[in-house]
Amino acid sequence: MRRIVVKVWEFPVRLVHWTNFLAILVLCATGAYIHWPFLSTPTTAFPYVMGWMRLAHFVAGWALLAGLLVRLYWGLVGNRYARIGTFFPYLTRQGRKSFLGVLRYYALLSPRLPPHLGHNALALTVYSGIFAVMAFQVVSGFALLGQADPSGTTYLLTGWIFSFVSNGWVRFAHYAATFVMGAFLIAHVYAMWVSDLAERDGTSGSLFSGYKYGELEEFEDFGPRPR
Repeated sequence: MRRIVVKVWEFPVRLVHWTNFLAILVLCATGAYIHWPFLSTPTTAFPYVMGWMRLAHFVAGWALLAGLLVRLYWGLVGNRYARIGTFFPYLTRQGRKSFLGVLRYYALLSPRLPPHLGHNALALTVYSGIFAVMAFQVVSGFALLGQADPSGTTYLLTGWIFSFVSNGWVRFAHYAATFVMGAFLIAHVYAMWVSDLAERDGTSGSLFSGYKYGELEEFEDFGPRPR
C-alpha cells in the first residue's frame, strides 16, 4: 500500500474551527453568568462585572457570526473536504452507505470505521445540525440585543424572529441551546480523541497542521488531490 499525507483542512477551515471553539466557550461561560450572576449578592456587590460579562458575550457573538460567514464562503470555494455538500452525506448512495457503516461501528457490529480522510458521514450530519444551532444562537442573540433599539440595524436584520415567537420563547430557546452547545463540545472532544486513537490518521494534529495521513487504498473519499 502507498502511504500518503494529504492537506485536508485548509487554513480558513482551521481558523474558523478555533474561532468558533473559543467563541462558544466564552459565550457559554458568560451566558451562564448573565443567567446566574453569582458574583453579585445582597451583601457583596460587583457593579461592573455584569457589564464586562455582557460585553464579552456580545464580542464573542460577533466572532461566532464572522466564523459562520467565513465558513459558509469557504464551503463554496474550498477544497472537496470543505464543501457545503459534504455536510449532507445522506443525499448520495455512497454517503448513506458510509453513514450506516459508521453506525455499525458505534454499535460494535463492525471492527472499524469506514475509511475516510475528511469527517465521517455521521460526524458531518451532526455538524450540519450544530451549524444550524449556532446560526439560531446568532440570530436570536442579536434579536434580543436589538430590542434595546427597535429602530436600529440589529433589530431590523434579526427582529423578524419575534413575528413567529414571543420574546419569552426566544429567550428560553436561546438559553436551552446553550446546553446543546455545551454537550456538543464535550462529545466533540471525546469523539476526536477516540477517533485519533482508533484510526491513527493524525486527526488531532490535523486541527493545527491541516494534514492527515494513511494508506491510499483505504480512503473512499480520496479522489483528485485537493487544490
